[in-house]
Amino acid sequence: MRPNLNNASSWGRMKKCLFSVHGTVLICFLGVAVTVILVGHHHRSLALPSRISSSSYSGFHGTVSMSSSIPIMKSLSDSSTFMNTMSHLYGKYGAEIVAFRPAMKSWCESTDSCKFTDYEVEMVYMLIREYKPQRVFEMAPNKGYSSHWILKALHTNDRTSKLYSYDIHDRSVENMSKQLKHRWEFTLGDYEELLKSGQLDMSGFDFIFIDALHTEEFSRGYCSKLLHPHKNRAIVAIHDIVADKFGGGRESSEVYKYLAFANNTKHVFTVSRFAMPTLLDPVLNAVEQLNKIRATNKIVAPCKDDNCKNALYDPLYFQNNDAPTLFFQVN
Repeated sequence: MRPNLNNASSWGRMKKCLFSVHGTVLICFLGVAVTVILVGHHHRSLALPSRISSSSYSGFHGTVSMSSSIPIMKSLSDSSTFMNTMSHLYGKYGAEIVAFRPAMKSWCESTDSCKFTDYEVEMVYMLIREYKPQRVFEMAPNKGYSSHWILKALHTNDRTSKLYSYDIHDRSVENMSKQLKHRWEFTLGDYEELLKSGQLDMSGFDFIFIDALHTEEFSRGYCSKLLHPHKNRAIVAIHDIVADKFGGGRESSEVYKYLAFANNTKHVFTVSRFAMPTLLDPVLNAVEQLNKIRATNKIVAPCKDDNCKNALYDPLYFQNNDAPTLFFQVN
């Protein structure tokens, strides 16, 4: 689908737009504001508006990645295959999610720290089960809710994979399950200082999960220091990016700039209630369809009528399901 940029009614007040060289995002400049439209797997040529120079993003340029696509990421970033792929994943791994939810509900109630929504955590779990990474990077676990889901998937996959978590506090250590912790390595410290000292080596990670300080300055840092130099093929999940119907979030703009100008990204999608899998080409009635798939697999109670259209339907614990995580492939 190629959008008609000359159709003002289609794009509202958009004045200048550009496509990334890999088609991962469309950035539109509205005065000083920046609106970003995710376009998933589609490919477009780059056309910079006159007042923005490519040198502004020179730190993100490099050799175009020619590595192969991760099949599950390609399917999820394509609106024509997204929902069938979700149905397949839930059919394959739904029973495991059902079995683990009671333990995590109890954990959430005891720690009061599960601010990672159901759509997102289930997506992370299923991606790890499907892709089977060996070295997972996590920044930052807080008390460890996402860590438990990641570790559960790794334990189910094999006996060799590990999770490596980094944070500036160690509250996750005291809340980690004894049954899962032997495949977990936690490091206390700021990631920039750990990089400088050689205590953090990103080279071997094949799944990267980031849910840390939600500021543009911080996201600019991890994009340039962790993601851009990364050489391994990997799945990346960044929380708090697609938090409203325009694709905005507290740290979104710097992540979108990275996606638009880096040459090592592809297959961008989200499970945001506002637009799945992309803002440019969303699936109609996606929330209703997804809830019905989850109900069919007994993750949530059977839904009907308007209940199925509610993104907050039958939550595990957190009374929010905006699902603002952005998923994509690097290399």
